[in-house]
Amino acid sequence: MLFQNIVLEMQANKQNVSSAQSFQKYVSTNNLKANTAASISIDSIKKLPKTLRDCNTMVLRLGSRLGDNQTYFSLVKSNDVNDFFFNDQALFGQLQPELFLPNVSIRSLFAFQLLPKVTETSVVNLAIASGLMAEALNLKDDKTIVVPATGQSTFTFNFKPLANEDVALEHINGQVEIDAVFVAKRDGKEHLFVIEAKHGDKFDSLAKHKLLYPSLSLLQKLPSSMPIVPVYLRSIKTENGINFYIAECPCIVNQQDELYSLDTLSPCKVQALHLANY
Repeated sequence: MLFQNIVLEMQANKQNVSSAQSFQKYVSTNNLKANTAASISIDSIKKLPKTLRDCNTMVLRLGSRLGDNQTYFSLVKSNDVNDFFFNDQALFGQLQPELFLPNVSIRSLFAFQLLPKVTETSVVNLAIASGLMAEALNLKDDKTIVVPATGQSTFTFNFKPLANEDVALEHINGQVEIDAVFVAKRDGKEHLFVIEAKHGDKFDSLAKHKLLYPSLSLLQKLPSSMPIVPVYLRSIKTENGINFYIAECPCIVNQQDELYSLDTLSPCKVQALHLANY
């Protein structure tokens, strides 16, 4: 087992969060062989090693450290490993997607119909261009959302892996991907919506840090008057079109002394809409 030494040490010391350490150094010191990305960049529960799942433990990538370009990580133990994931079946399994009829011209969506296979980026753009995203997020004040920004960069921020533990983790100069981000007005107030999108042909899961990391990366750049709304978008191709499952989490606000917790990031609203003929 790759992380056995750390798990045993955590058990012996009755720790729920291990100290951040270099993955490459850990592997070398313990005479192990492992791929960094595959071992510590976990985006769904099925990719988490069974040995960690069985002891309700998650591995988190934490960027690098000053003067050290190696990748750091930490293990976090919870009462239930599902605390670290959005489970599609649990979130969306009881929803019946409602037919959504776009209130835009056929011309504006024509290009999407030409694509034999859609990517996660194009699915997000389709959801926005069609007005489906505005409908799901209750953007009555701002139906016309501009094309979202997307990209990746290195970011530094702090967070709590467990809400009930007085332990904070530092993510320092680590790579963070942002699937989509846009500004829209809701209830008369500007909000920044951060979207993490997954597309496929069936339900799966999403590691919560894939949504929390982008949100915290952008939070420090915003005034406290502009909340961030983290949104998980799962799209599934069907014979007749695409089902969109949207999970919206509570707002995150820039309060200098407040740290947000990974395990308590949970949707406050879920919705399912169907876009036909795509």
